[in-house]
Amino acid sequence: MAQSFADYPNLTNPECTWTPLREWGGLPNVKWCEETLCGVIAEPANTWSNLAYLVIAAGLFFYTRKDQSRTLRFWAPAAFWVGTTSFAYHATVAFVTQVLDFWGMYFFFGLVLLLNLLRLGVVKADAFFKTLYVTIFALTALTVAVAKMHLPVQGIVGLLIVLTLLTEVLATRASKVKVDHRALGASLVFIAVAAAFSASDASGARCDPKDHLFPGHAIWHVLGSVSLGLAHFHYRQFVALFR
Repeated sequence: MAQSFADYPNLTNPECTWTPLREWGGLPNVKWCEETLCGVIAEPANTWSNLAYLVIAAGLFFYTRKDQSRTLRFWAPAAFWVGTTSFAYHATVAFVTQVLDFWGMYFFFGLVLLLNLLRLGVVKADAFFKTLYVTIFALTALTVAVAKMHLPVQGIVGLLIVLTLLTEVLATRASKVKVDHRALGASLVFIAVAAAFSASDASGARCDPKDHLFPGHAIWHVLGSVSLGLAHFHYRQFVALFR
């Protein structure tokens, strides 16, 4: 059973740090299992686990800093924004920062989807980043609209994953050279396991609100960061298309 907001009284406790922000912008559309505390960091495990993305971002920065391709160098800031905005969201548990969290995720999902469209010739290299930024902000606006209609905004991310996999298949079939899918395969394994932990958390199937060490959604962050890093190595093989 999905978690009820009523089970987390600190969300509306007037003495808690982020209650004014929640009253102003509203509550997010989903409550992850971890208990909401009254301090500056409302969900400790779900918040601090995002440091895994910052570790990956740092690793990608040092690995790609000498690459001539701006596209390859962009993976580091993409990982940074995913981790930073998710950190802010779980620290506050408010609708405003949930939208910010999705904005951060769209840096990654927009990147991989448009890279596949670039491989297919749908997106041009000289317009790639303009298209990417327009996509990120358009998806963020869509997220707000979907949330206001009381529909599950998490479905947008699910749709982006499906579209990315579909365009990957099409781009592979259209490629004139053999595509190495080992890094992508490993990335998909990590994200699938991560999604299972996150789903078990949201549904309550694996839920202990007092667990501030390894709740399912925190595990999603750690495994998801590894998946992001592995995806970078899949797309490195297409660097000639990015220049």
